[in-house]
Amino acid sequence: SKGCGVIYISHKMDEILKISDEVTIMRDGQYIGTWPASELTTDFIIAKEVGRELKDLYPPKVNTPGEVIFEVKDFDSPIERSFMDCSFSVRKGEIYGVAGLVGAQRTELMEAIYGLRSKSSGTVYFNGQTLDIKRPEDAIKNGIALITEDRRGNGIFGVLSISDNVAVASLNDYLKFRVMLDHKAINEVVEKSIKELSIKTPSSKTLIKNLSGGNQQKVIISRWLAKEPDVLIMDEPTRGIDVGAKYEIYSIIGQLAKEGKTIIVVSSEMPELIGICDRIMVMCEGKVTGVVEGKDMNQEKIMELSTKFMS
Repeated sequence: SKGCGVIYISHKMDEILKISDEVTIMRDGQYIGTWPASELTTDFIIAKEVGRELKDLYPPKVNTPGEVIFEVKDFDSPIERSFMDCSFSVRKGEIYGVAGLVGAQRTELMEAIYGLRSKSSGTVYFNGQTLDIKRPEDAIKNGIALITEDRRGNGIFGVLSISDNVAVASLNDYLKFRVMLDHKAINEVVEKSIKELSIKTPSSKTLIKNLSGGNQQKVIISRWLAKEPDVLIMDEPTRGIDVGAKYEIYSIIGQLAKEGKTIIVVSSEMPELIGICDRIMVMCEGKVTGVVEGKDMNQEKIMELSTKFMS
């Protein structure tokens, strides 16, 4: 209103259409076109972003959850106003969502489970056995992996290649004679990941910082799949990536769950959680306020639980 021109970059199409006068769409580093916002629809933007018609934002659910395999009980933080008295259980082959507003302490709870943060009390069980997790190495040894929410800050190693980023968590598994790396075996795993996850890159030696956000995220997923975890915690797995890459990552998540992996997805996007999860745990100000499933998996119910303890 004061005459300042604003360039607003976002993957959230609803807000783009509400606040913009004109919209420019890009795909794979190429200019696609510019249109008046009043003439655009979400479906049109998706088609231009992806390069093809995408009829559904979320793939069909192909997993069938089994028995409870992973349990977290009575987790408390030593830090005031952090997570407190948090308990939940997840089934084999289940996609379990974790919702909540900013400050709900979702990330802090997941990092404590993984051994990245301290806790004053709390126990993790896998297959009925108590796990002693004091640091991330303990979690990894017990088949638990964590994809952090800050992909650029503490997810990727920007100055290293795709190959190095995939292999970095599994180097001990590729030692020959305990002193040298089996580069042939590493390359086989990396090339398999590039093919199976459709990572768009000139080669496995390309620096990961040169990839798009979606392809960087696929590389991080590949890193942990190389460890063959039983429980995969994914914190904001589709933050900052385009709708086409989101669909591909949703498909990967669904396939992993179908194979019997237990997936925990933390996300700030309620439609995303509703679209891909079997159940959703909701947190508010460090506490678990409820678990929704079936017909209760709607934005109104999730928002009600997300604000339960707010004054």
